[in-house]
Formats: sequence, C-alpha cells, structure tokens
Amino acid sequence: MKKHFWLFAAILVFTTLTTACEKNQADTPDNPELTTSEDALTAMNLFQDTEDEVDFQIETRDPADNCPTITITPNDGSFPRTITIDYGDVGCTGLHGRTRRGIIIVTLSDSLRIPGATRTVTFDNFFVDDAQIQGVKTLVNQGLNANGQPTVLRTVENASIIFPDGETISWNASHTITMIQGHNTLPVIDNVLQITGSASGINRQGNAYAAEITIPLIKRKNCPWIVSGLRTLNANNLSWSIDYGDGACDRIATMTLPNGNTRQVLIRRWWR
Repeated sequence: MKKHFWLFAAILVFTTLTTACEKNQADTPDNPELTTSEDALTAMNLFQDTEDEVDFQIETRDPADNCPTITITPNDGSFPRTITIDYGDVGCTGLHGRTRRGIIIVTLSDSLRIPGATRTVTFDNFFVDDAQIQGVKTLVNQGLNANGQPTVLRTVENASIIFPDGETISWNASHTITMIQGHNTLPVIDNVLQITGSASGINRQGNAYAAEITIPLIKRKNCPWIVSGLRTLNANNLSWSIDYGDGACDRIATMTLPNGNTRQVLIRRWWR
C-alpha cells in the first residue's frame, strides 16, 4: 500500500512540475528576454502559417472540402482578382491541425509565379486557435536570383496578434524568401523556403524589440515549424539569439541569453 502511495505521489509531483513549467514559460515578467523570444517566435510562426494556408487553399485544396468557402472575383481566370477564404464564425480545423475562423482576403495583381506580381493579404475578424490576427502582408515576386531560384519580397505592416486574454503583440517585418527546392514541381507541399531579413515588434509587456535573421531560416511547406536558422534579438540594450535547430521538424528552439546561458523555448499555443 505504501509503495502505491509513493508512486502516486511521484506522478503527482511530476505532473505538477510539468504543468507549471508549461505555464511559466509564457508567464515570465521577471524574464523579459524569454517573453520577447516567445512573442517573436509566435508572430513569425502564425504569419508564416497564414502564408502556408493561402498557398494550400489556392493551389492544392480538395474541391470536395466544404470549409473554408472560397469566392473568386472575377471568376473568369483574369487578373487582377480577389480571393476570399471564409472559414465562418465557427471555423474549421485544417492545415497543420489548426482551427481557423473568420476571413482571409487575398488580392492578386497576377499569378504570383510571374515576376513583378503582387499578392496582398488582409484579415477580417480572422483567428488561428483563438488568437486574432490583424495587419497587411504583401508579397512581390522579385524574379529569379543568380542561381535560378524564385525570390519573393515579403513585408508585414501594422500587424498584431490579440490573444484570448486580451494581451497583444505587434509586429512588422521585411523578408526575402527564396524557394530553394520544389519550384519546378507541384504540389507546393514539397517546397523548401529560405528566409532572410529583419523584423521589429512590441511584446506582451509593452517592450519594443528588433530581430535580425543572421543565419537564413529554412521552412519546409510540409512542416508547420521553421526547421533551422538563427535570429538575433535586441531589446533594452541587450542582444541574444534564437536557434531553430538542425533541420528536424519540431517546435523546439534554443535561446542563448545575454549572459551566455541557454534554454529551450517551445513554439507553441501557450495562450490556450
């Protein structure tokens, strides 16, 4: 009987510590670098997710799917055109297991495969896993680079993410995206992207930060996470880095603090 008691106690302590660790990773007023890192990771991840979702709905969607509802205007194959992706008020669970509701509005000057073409994305009461996304995202086809790879300039302006508890982060970014694999094949799920550039934002605690990609980020379309690369963050005269890993498809990043200490950060839905 005593043996069973101690086994139960050990399990209870482990569960409590694990839950506390998950909670405290986001609730860190005494560790602004960790909060800023998690907010920067969240902003990058959710705005990249909207890009993956738009590509999926435009290029590889199963016509039998009844959610979201897609409306194309004009629907005669001509440009410019507007594509409305409507997930409804209840929403639906789709790409990468995320639940989306509200509307994504996509305006195309031409097919994004054409040099000079522009895709502008805005949001109407749009949520991913109950986090509301606002802002304007613009992609401009820059043509082929010296290696014959398609490149796109992505800017994110006046962006914010409002979490269910009312906390808000803001984000602006300017990135160059190079398709290093998959540009000659369909579907887009085999594409591999290289991302460079910079961003800035304000974290949940109201503190401003800047982020620079110092080693190009690698994003595979078949994985919801950035799989490798390094970002350097700066805030309050301090500098630290976030390392996305060695290429494995996981949500683990490693933060190196200004004092040289390291710790893991999970790219996760901490607000749920």
